[in-house]
Amino acid sequence: MNKNELSGTVRTMPSLPSFSFEGSLVSAPEEAYWTWRNIVSPLFDVAVSDTQAVASFEVEIDSYHFGPLLLGSVAATGQEFRRSPVTIARSGVDHYLVQLYCLGGYVGDAEGRTVHVGPGDLSILDLSRTLHTRAQTFQNLSLVIPRSVLEPLVRKPDGLHGLVLSGRSALGHLLATYLSTVYNAVGSLSSDDGARISNATASLVAACFGPVADAHETTTVAKRAALILTIKRYIDNNLANPSLTVDSVAREFRLSRATLGRMFEPLGGLAAFIRARRMLRCFHQITSSAHSHRSISDIAYSWGFNNETAFSRTFRGMFDMSPREARAEGALAHRTIKHLQLGANGAGQPVLAEWIQYLRI
Repeated sequence: MNKNELSGTVRTMPSLPSFSFEGSLVSAPEEAYWTWRNIVSPLFDVAVSDTQAVASFEVEIDSYHFGPLLLGSVAATGQEFRRSPVTIARSGVDHYLVQLYCLGGYVGDAEGRTVHVGPGDLSILDLSRTLHTRAQTFQNLSLVIPRSVLEPLVRKPDGLHGLVLSGRSALGHLLATYLSTVYNAVGSLSSDDGARISNATASLVAACFGPVADAHETTTVAKRAALILTIKRYIDNNLANPSLTVDSVAREFRLSRATLGRMFEPLGGLAAFIRARRMLRCFHQITSSAHSHRSISDIAYSWGFNNETAFSRTFRGMFDMSPREARAEGALAHRTIKHLQLGANGAGQPVLAEWIQYLRI
């Protein structure tokens, strides 16, 4: 590649579809930074420490889409990664992210779990949940797996967020070697070959991280956390049910209101948590082109809000914009994505952001 040019192109290959992007110091690091932010926005909001970091920003990506999975290499200068409730609602991504850090690492918080990853270590993140991490200059292999593929393979799918598998452990070494081997070979695989190994890849991830998840369930604190995760999943699965209330959750799990109150106190209380989850669903549908034919009030009513004025006030308080402003922003983002889909060669190949957002079985 000519280092004097900024490149973000999609290559049409006889095998698996791939995406490459490179931004270098001598080309346009500021442009590389903002382009990178756009590419990775379905997964994270990224930031660097200051303007000097922007002026020296470098990043290289090389990714392959096989079956329902996405595997890629990312090398970049240090930055922060964040998934907030707004990011989660905006992106609609419901996947797991497995990362092998070949160089560098990161530290941070995965919804209450402290995470520390060093060279050679692997981590798994649940992209339906919040996190905030800080990475030094790094190079990693990243594997994106839809929840529907990995969840049936593990006993505690809600216990995976923020788990770290040491590269010095037997399972860590096995998974790291496998991911490196697949990445080195994936460029020569046919689409059929890629689809065939996708299930094996997900199964190996489950086999390696599953024991780690089980180990975290051995303490009382972890068991309590697992119960909270189970209650959260029950709530998410029943948000459209108008009878979902604090009392109904208490009956379902045979817990007192006081116990539930203590469990969800860090999240503002159970009633506030249910309201916030419903609001996230509203945000996603209001900004989605698939629901553009529906009125904002219809969407709000369908998720249990029966007062449009109160809904708009709560929406603005949570997202710092009105429902109408969110719909306008969503429409603009959708048009931008459609424009980016054309790629550099005009062939209509999807860019990396689209692959991430729309990975499906």
